[in-house]
Amino acid sequence: MNNCLNSTVQAKRCLPVRLLALLCTLMLLVGVLPLYAISFYNHPYYDDYKFSASVHKVWVETHNPLQVLATAWQSAQAARLDWQGTYTGTLLSNVQPGVFSEGLYWLTTFILLTAFLLCFGFLFKTIFRNVLGAGRAETVCITCLSLFLMTQFLPSANEAFFWFNGGIGNTFIYSLLALSLALMIRLTTAKRGAPWLAAGLLVLTTLLGGGSYGGGLFGLIIFAVICVYAFYRKNRHRFIYAGLTVWFMICFAYNIAAPGNAVRAAIIGVHPSAVKAVLLSLYYGVALVGNYLTLPVLTVALALAPLLWRLTKKSTFSFRHPVLVLLTGVCLFCAQLTPPIYGGVSLGGWRILDTYYFSFIVMLLLYETYALGAFARYRERQGKPELTLSWTAQRGLLIASACLFLLGCFGYKHSDDTLYGPMNMAGGSAALSMASGEASQYDREMTAREKLLQDANQPTVTLSPLTAVPEVFMADLLIPDSAYDVRPMLCAYYGKTAVLLEGGDGT
Repeated sequence: MNNCLNSTVQAKRCLPVRLLALLCTLMLLVGVLPLYAISFYNHPYYDDYKFSASVHKVWVETHNPLQVLATAWQSAQAARLDWQGTYTGTLLSNVQPGVFSEGLYWLTTFILLTAFLLCFGFLFKTIFRNVLGAGRAETVCITCLSLFLMTQFLPSANEAFFWFNGGIGNTFIYSLLALSLALMIRLTTAKRGAPWLAAGLLVLTTLLGGGSYGGGLFGLIIFAVICVYAFYRKNRHRFIYAGLTVWFMICFAYNIAAPGNAVRAAIIGVHPSAVKAVLLSLYYGVALVGNYLTLPVLTVALALAPLLWRLTKKSTFSFRHPVLVLLTGVCLFCAQLTPPIYGGVSLGGWRILDTYYFSFIVMLLLYETYALGAFARYRERQGKPELTLSWTAQRGLLIASACLFLLGCFGYKHSDDTLYGPMNMAGGSAALSMASGEASQYDREMTAREKLLQDANQPTVTLSPLTAVPEVFMADLLIPDSAYDVRPMLCAYYGKTAVLLEGGDGT
């Protein structure tokens, strides 16, 4: 199906794949365009203020980009001493778009979501088109369906794509990890471009080493496995892989050795032993796998099975160890849970749960491919006739998958949703919020708040709780009896003496 000949029969076979690729592309666009559109109503969230207060002050006073960068660097160094060592996320959080103007905060989604789509899309293209030889239309189908699952059914769209401080240290880091894996794969067969690929990977490993602890461990193990495989296969670039892995390890060690990690651990309190943390990560990791195997995920895997079967049959890979690969994949998936569990924060916040889901979708798709390849090679060794599905059977399977997928969408809900339906999916929720006027009401009320906070003639301001917050945005914490007092962050960011809350300590 990759190279359609001019015959009438093969032309007819290519046409449905192109049509499916178009439909998959449209489906992805329908899902993500509302996420981009609603971002124009978004505003900075509280930790955005906390991490960038000093940078915002410098920008307001000087409007000098160089001084802003210098202050961001100093702030990141201070955070390393008293909070955590994740220098990549900390540094970037200091220059969140709202620092320059609250009206620019829409860039948060454009940065996080666009990087996500491009990096993971590039990874899927590298694996299925460049390595397995899928056609262009087939690659589009695989990529768009996978990205649709990852953007619409993730645990928490607000922390992934609409909160800069949360997303830049997690969603963005996993996007960079996907990009680095694609470049590692391309380096395997690279000739002239190898130095450029190595230079890009050097930058990426530096950033990944200062990312989230779960993502850092996850990425480091993947790099180590690829490095070992490169030496096993005597790849010409195996020493480049080794150097990158060692550098990744050095950066990650610098991250976890930060004095602030001990300070934060003391604030959190009790945490399990290292052995117990590993065992708990295995337990919860397997539980998450079961939780993520929803009807939409299973039907996409079912729909892609015939396509992946054809790719693996013509592949030169042996696919000899499906059980070993499965066990290794499960352990690798669980490994990313160990740092937050050991740190005493259980599985971590929703932004971290999002990254587990991203990795699960990718690993599920890769293992489905490997398992189908192993089955194809088994049949070849047994001398069994080639197993093929007729076009009628493939169309029937596709129609059944589409029906089940729609059923899964109409039956979808988060644990805290009251109704079932596609309005609970990320794109559906964003579209409904804009259509109902909820997003515009939120924008008006937040703009009014910010106008009061920006008024230098009012050292003390009284703010009202919000009456509307879109589901894909972060929930408001400036409410009576809130578990977190976020007002000190606002005072530091806007230079206020006090921030009062109407209905609480306000008049």
